[in-house]
Amino acid sequence: MGARQPGIRPTQYSMVGGPLLDVTFPVAASQNFNLLSGCFVVVDTNNRIEIAGAAVTNLIGWALTGDFTSSATAGLTEMSVNIALGSLYEMPIDAAKTEAQLKAVVGETCDIIVTSNIQYADLDASSIDILEIMDYRYYGSALGEQTVIVRLYLPNITCKGGVV
Repeated sequence: MGARQPGIRPTQYSMVGGPLLDVTFPVAASQNFNLLSGCFVVVDTNNRIEIAGAAVTNLIGWALTGDFTSSATAGLTEMSVNIALGSLYEMPIDAAKTEAQLKAVVGETCDIIVTSNIQYADLDASSIDILEIMDYRYYGSALGEQTVIVRLYLPNITCKGGVV
């Protein structure tokens, strides 16, 4: 899959393969989803989804949305989330890499970072290793022209506490 693909960068990052198990959740207040961003989400303490940031390990899936900001009132907006395990997603990386550097990280794990409301795969961080890099796409050499194909790295996903 990894290959030079100049000029055909997608206009929205999304699911690129695997199963789909669509569940609807209420959304936390003022969550800003962007077309050219990752959309991994977590459930907050009020059982509403919010965009996953750095150092979280309880990701539940990928929000199935486009360019969208939830209501300023928590829980008023609802959104579909793919909670299927093993699904693959294309998302941006936070720093420009060469194609050789991208080839070298396939099969490795990395973290997530959010900068200016954009969720990136952080190829320069490996403290919690929540994403497994399955492949890459190289559309050009400038920042924003390289992406990775990732899935949740299940050994490092943590569960919520039990009901008791």
